[in-house]
Amino acid sequence: MASKKVLWGSLICGVIIGLGISYIAAVAVDKTGQPEFCMNCHEMKPMGETFKFSVHGGNNPQGFAAHHCTDCHLPHNSLIGYLFAKGISGTRDFLAHVGIMKMVDFKENFNEMDNYVYDSACLHCHEGIKEPEKAVGLSENIKQIHEKYYWEPKKAGEDISCVKCHNDRTMTHFAHPNLLETLSK
Repeated sequence: MASKKVLWGSLICGVIIGLGISYIAAVAVDKTGQPEFCMNCHEMKPMGETFKFSVHGGNNPQGFAAHHCTDCHLPHNSLIGYLFAKGISGTRDFLAHVGIMKMVDFKENFNEMDNYVYDSACLHCHEGIKEPEKAVGLSENIKQIHEKYYWEPKKAGEDISCVKCHNDRTMTHFAHPNLLETLSK
């Protein structure tokens, strides 16, 4: 009888500890993806500052904003893939910050946006683009453009990404307006 109580007590304690650890991990993942956290490192301040003035940073008529750097800069295909990429990216950024690895040259890599922004991240919020025929609130013109310039080439195996067309070169207030000028200061 006593062993049954010990078993149930252990099980209940294990569940409580597991839930506590899960909660702490979820909060840590959330907090470490926010601009305030990322901007703790001086290397990221220009990105955080310019983001505030972008369409995705809330400078739009609706006031909608992406709230985490990881909303755009991590893949959203799966939770495991997201956490794996977050761990790799965070470790690399930390090692570069403390001088163990070479720092990414953001000015030099400015035109390599498709290496830093994931289609799955774009489509996570802009899910209507996935199925243009079912999308609500998109004009017929926008549906046709995405079908012709994104989905058809993608289905044909071309290396196409959302940021090939949607970026700070083609749309001045897209994600990080005036980033190159800010980095040059």
